[in-house]
Amino acid sequence: MQGMQCNLSSSPTLSAFLAPVLALECIVGLAGNGFALFIFCFHIRPWRSNTIFLLCLVVADFLLIINLPFRVDYYVHSQTWNFGLGACKANLFMLSTNRTASIVFLTAIAFNRYLKVVWPHHTLSKASSGSAAQVSVGLWVLILFMNVPLLLNNPQPLYSHASCLSFTTNTEDSTAQRWHHILYGLEFFLPLGIILFCIFSIIFVIRQRNLGKKAGARRAMLVLGVVVAVYFFCFLPSIVSAIASVLAMRFKDCHALNICTELFHGALAFTYLNSTLDPVLYCFSSPNFLHQSKMLLCRGDQSAGINHEQEGDGGSSFYPTRQMDSRRVDAGTLQD
Repeated sequence: MQGMQCNLSSSPTLSAFLAPVLALECIVGLAGNGFALFIFCFHIRPWRSNTIFLLCLVVADFLLIINLPFRVDYYVHSQTWNFGLGACKANLFMLSTNRTASIVFLTAIAFNRYLKVVWPHHTLSKASSGSAAQVSVGLWVLILFMNVPLLLNNPQPLYSHASCLSFTTNTEDSTAQRWHHILYGLEFFLPLGIILFCIFSIIFVIRQRNLGKKAGARRAMLVLGVVVAVYFFCFLPSIVSAIASVLAMRFKDCHALNICTELFHGALAFTYLNSTLDPVLYCFSSPNFLHQSKMLLCRGDQSAGINHEQEGDGGSSFYPTRQMDSRRVDAGTLQD
């Protein structure tokens, strides 16, 4: 790509779109993931393998969300970075690392459901929470290693002194830049293949063993359905526009490159939306999480809860029911 010079400039329309959208995602995501982190840390016991992977997903989402205010400031100031090169690299590293972590742990959740349904008696299916924690630590190390090149790459593109973009399409076709492009595609298609394999395997086993009426099998299909829906809706727009940008760069079409680059950075709003939508996945994936969330929210409106119980159960008290449910959770009868 040496010798290609394209006059790429910041788009006021793109900035006007992304600034409020990212600000809204930051507020909603901070509330949702903060609440989820509180539930997992203080209200769910014991932790099982699925809980460990869900907690890692919460952490990844939370770390991504707290980096969004810097991106909001970037677009409020018409794509001008005001915090220095070191902060830019750190911000891009955090965003990319936690995007990768979200994908990896979504895949881990899907694979865990696959093991529970397809190989319920396998050693991996019965792995303890300690083993799941060790796997999670290994995955985090791999995720950090994969994104280290972002700390080595110069994010300043040729057309702007104060730009802070990780996925640039400039003439500086560095090794770090090529690695980031490869990683961006690989971390989408490889997990997608694993998730689809899990889905089709579960469907086959459910039909073969007539498990359609089993609650665990239905929950597994529901969880994987939500994972795929979130995966496609949040990550597909950016991967398609990224591939289109690379192709336009290869064919040296500056006009198409400019359009595709703007579409790519606009599609990042969908990528960050993943961290806002994941709390919905926690409710589907963990009945324990859903139960404890309802318990915690009901405490803020006890009088409404009493009235509801009286209308639905002929005057039965709300408090004994809540205490009985708490004992069930502590005893581990609600599986996550």
